[in-house]
Amino acid sequence: MSELLLFVGVVENREFAIRSALEGGFRLAIIDFATAPMLQLAHVQLPVDDLFDPGELQSAFDRLPERPDGVLTFYDELMEPTAVFAEKIGCPFMSPNAAHLALNKVAQRDALSRAGLPCPRWRTCDSLDETLAAAAEIGYPVILKTADQAGAIGKELVAHEGEMAAVYESVHATRLDLTVPLLVEEQLSGPEYSIEGFVHEGRATAICVTEKTTLPGRIPIVIGHALPYRGPDEEQITATAIDAALALGIDGTIIHVEVFMTARGPMIVEVNARTAGDRLMDMIYRRSGGNPYHVAFALALGRSPEWRPRWQGAEAMLWTVPPRGGVLAGYDGIPDVLSEPSLMGMAFAANPGMTLPPKPEHVGHRLCWVICAGSDWREASERARTTLTRLEPRFAS
Repeated sequence: MSELLLFVGVVENREFAIRSALEGGFRLAIIDFATAPMLQLAHVQLPVDDLFDPGELQSAFDRLPERPDGVLTFYDELMEPTAVFAEKIGCPFMSPNAAHLALNKVAQRDALSRAGLPCPRWRTCDSLDETLAAAAEIGYPVILKTADQAGAIGKELVAHEGEMAAVYESVHATRLDLTVPLLVEEQLSGPEYSIEGFVHEGRATAICVTEKTTLPGRIPIVIGHALPYRGPDEEQITATAIDAALALGIDGTIIHVEVFMTARGPMIVEVNARTAGDRLMDMIYRRSGGNPYHVAFALALGRSPEWRPRWQGAEAMLWTVPPRGGVLAGYDGIPDVLSEPSLMGMAFAANPGMTLPPKPEHVGHRLCWVICAGSDWREASERARTTLTRLEPRFAS
């Protein structure tokens, strides 16, 4: 009988992970929300009402008809319970302590700082008064963020003291664990990157560096990715990311590390023990000829992964955001975009009838994306930008 892989939550944009597992001959078990569309593709379906409820998650683990051969999750928030479950059944996975450090950004920052690795100036806070004091010490503008959430959830820019009370209430409302304090950190200036790689038996291997594009504003929204980045600081960025993952004791997993290159050098924003979001894994596969999910599956099964890329060209993904608020009626320019020779893919996240705010407030307000190919990351980025300008949202009101 073929080996059973357990996915503890799949997350959007991970269709390629499902396809890679099925094409690889694995049987697939999925624990996910009952409404999750990809749940239906699993051989063993374990629906829950609330994936983040510890009791429901444990019940789903208990309902597994057999011990899985490998376990992985795409949710930062589920790393620690997944690690505890894997340890209990003797399945390969990172340690519960490493999983804790991969999610809890306060513990992570503390560990990175003790290891002498470069991070933004930061302070923790448990009240508005402490938040105001920390921001005054660091100096405005600052970022206020939750330390127990993934990505841009619960993360807002505070330009001056007068904004702090409202932002504090907004960010505080997103907290999952009230025992984990909030983080106040300096706003970093400079280009932003993510480093994809993996760690096996204490040795880290870089897969590629991705250049990021973030929409400026109160809530940072990532709207672009271009890979593989080949700038002069690539080696320094990569070395910093690898040192960070190893300092946290992360092992047996894919890593996704976010770094800013500042005037003071590279600064580690966060270390994640999972694959990247959006379509980065798909893009890496098309350009390198190597499937990063095959690496993830090998690690989940306790095997030594093979990574022998043959890079050819580059790709860039770019999202559009609504130019104004109102009811979305549709899109103009689709046939023109589909005729673009460099187009590798496009999709729509916002459908006609959706009411959009005057300014995008989170990643859920991104409208649609295109992916274009080029000879390098710069050309791919320019083609994606030019192509996306042909696609115009149309509003009913």
